Amino acid sequence: MVFLLSSRRRSGLMRAAAAARAAAASRKAALALVIFYNLVGVVDVFSTSLALSRGLGEEANPLLQAMMDSFGERWVVGKFSLQALVSAMVLWFPHAYVMGLFGVAVSLNAVIVVNNLLIAYGLN
Repeated sequence: MVFLLSSRRRSGLMRAAAAARAAAASRKAALALVIFYNLVGVVDVFSTSLALSRGLGEEANPLLQAMMDSFGERWVVGKFSLQALVSAMVLWFPHAYVMGLFGVAVSLNAVIVVNNLLIAYGLN
């Protein structure tokens, strides 16, 4: 984040983001990834809630666990707020590197969500 303190670097980042958004293919790919990410997020909330309500597991993400402890059932609002922020960031800067890293992260999250579902239904 320190690199953002320089106005020259912030300007360069803003130009690179604008150039990435100028390409229709980048915008479409970013939108598809963001839609998939948010679908995975919704299923993650469902699977986590189901597993926790059945007493079959515990939240492994310390940030989400802290939100659950602090906000109770309203932790979902925090989770979706974070998802909205990440979605906006990817849509703002749909560069190939950003989308590549994001795609890997979303894919790994999807694997975790599948595992959550297996736990929630007692199959794991």
